[in-house]
Amino acid sequence: MVAASAVMGTASASGQALAGARPMEPGAVSLDIGRIATLLWLATAIVLGLGIVREIVVHIVGTGTALQDLRHFALDAEHSLPAWYESFTMVAASGLLAIMAALSRGHDPRNRLPWTILAVIFILLSIDEVVSFHEVSITPLRNAFNLTGFLYFSWVIIAAPVLLALAIFFIPFMLRLPRRTAVRFFVAGAMFVGGAFGLELVGGHFVSIGGFESVPYKITAICEEGLEISGMTLFVTSLLRHLADTAPVLQIAMHDRA
Repeated sequence: MVAASAVMGTASASGQALAGARPMEPGAVSLDIGRIATLLWLATAIVLGLGIVREIVVHIVGTGTALQDLRHFALDAEHSLPAWYESFTMVAASGLLAIMAALSRGHDPRNRLPWTILAVIFILLSIDEVVSFHEVSITPLRNAFNLTGFLYFSWVIIAAPVLLALAIFFIPFMLRLPRRTAVRFFVAGAMFVGGAFGLELVGGHFVSIGGFESVPYKITAICEEGLEISGMTLFVTSLLRHLADTAPVLQIAMHDRA
């Protein structure tokens, strides 16, 4: 029999790890939540920094270089490092939400359904971030209703009622969470939705006026993606801290009976 175990712990404000109810098994791995959060924020800063530098270089130098338009670092582009990183954070969030759903089965059954729904939402968002399903609706809606200005990216008229319905549905769930966790989730959600939805409206306005290459649109796109990625990073780190608070020592054992 081969056994593998993992132990997840959290650190106190002084940086010392919380003591678990059970001793760590030989070979167990202790995860420092604070360090993981620091690494995630560092990765976020690098991704956003590269994206901003790319926009500055392309604006000053143009695309007539050996590196051309540095598209792989572009914040407002598919199949790029920022798109992959944001999708990665969404997958991570979905996994953590699924763990919370499983843990809530016994001690917090009222929250099991919201955790599960959130896990499904974020795995779907991660897929959309890579393949952009939502963009399929833009041209048909724009042409059908002659949309321009703030509604240039016409998928927002579908997203608005969906966001409102989800906000109403999750209000009781948020009120049941510990206050510190609820505040973190709210701030993370406000950042993400403010970028993905709010600044998408502003970006549409600037595209209608000056096109995709206009400086106002470029600045809006940078802010939009920055809020989305930062919001996701805050959400993932908040989930890690909530999970650590909920289960200071989480031990998972896998046995191979072959």
